[in-house]
Amino acid sequence: MKKLGFTLAMILLAACNNEVSLYTGGDSVPVVYCLLDPGSSIQHIRLGRSYIGDSTLMARPPEADSLIWKQEYEVYIEEYSGSGLQKTFSFSPDYSLAKDSGFFPAEGMAVYSSEFSPVPGNQYQLYVYFPDLGKMVSGRTTAHGLPTLVDPAPIPFRKINFEAGQPYMIRWYPGEYSGVYECIFRIHYQDSSASGNQFKSADYSSGGIYDLRTDQLLDHVLGGQQFFKDMTQQIPVIQDVSRKVISVEFIMISGGLDLSFLYKSAMESGTNFTNFGDYSNLINGIGIFSSRAVSRVSNLELSNVTIDELAHGAVTAKLNFKDSRGQ
Repeated sequence: MKKLGFTLAMILLAACNNEVSLYTGGDSVPVVYCLLDPGSSIQHIRLGRSYIGDSTLMARPPEADSLIWKQEYEVYIEEYSGSGLQKTFSFSPDYSLAKDSGFFPAEGMAVYSSEFSPVPGNQYQLYVYFPDLGKMVSGRTTAHGLPTLVDPAPIPFRKINFEAGQPYMIRWYPGEYSGVYECIFRIHYQDSSASGNQFKSADYSSGGIYDLRTDQLLDHVLGGQQFFKDMTQQIPVIQDVSRKVISVEFIMISGGLDLSFLYKSAMESGTNFTNFGDYSNLINGIGIFSSRAVSRVSNLELSNVTIDELAHGAVTAKLNFKDSRGQ
């Protein structure tokens, strides 16, 4: 998840399909980040504020000294379905979660949490009241559905092949209201030396994939020399250490429509799509209110051809991996 991940953790502001607000230099502006997780029973919101002086300030996390507020905020989310308002969830301060962890990390952000699991397809209305500014920040989003993974799958004898000329095709059925993805193959391996064994991992990521289609099977191709180049960038060369691939884990991070618009606008910064840095998808504040989820497939294997290339190929031979025969 170090990359979403992908660019999303670094992209803080952009236009979305909710009402937007324009801020001018010198304003003290509430900052709110909330990504609902349909796969979790606890939801988190990060709060702070920023002083907007120019567009470059909008593209980086707020600084702690200017953000720490002493009072508690009024934070709640309303859940709506086709029949109207279903529930209201109140949030309270959460000191168990590291402020500089996860999405949108910044030590100066206050963290609030509430226990509930978002229902895919339901609409959620966020309200955060900042008493010292006299502002109510609000936003609206629809929780997206989890994808159904087709490939990869933990089927015996079906292995992950990254050799050049035969790239691996990832296939999935998207959940409703989805729009952005990141696919990660996490390679778990063992370091062996005279001092003992250590278990480590390295990630091979697709980066962001923007695709608003939800009515058909989607696919994305990974493989070739980029896999081996990524391994050399993440795994250090250590003399007198031999390595062995243990297993492969596939991770798909999916995001809702609002998060996909945020990602798309950042990728097209400076074009006519949006004036990145001036807008937010929140009313009376800046930040993002959307949904994201993580899907996993464990106990996968690399193909023998891929393992042999990792062990003996010109790009990765110096990493000292054993081949498929253990040599």
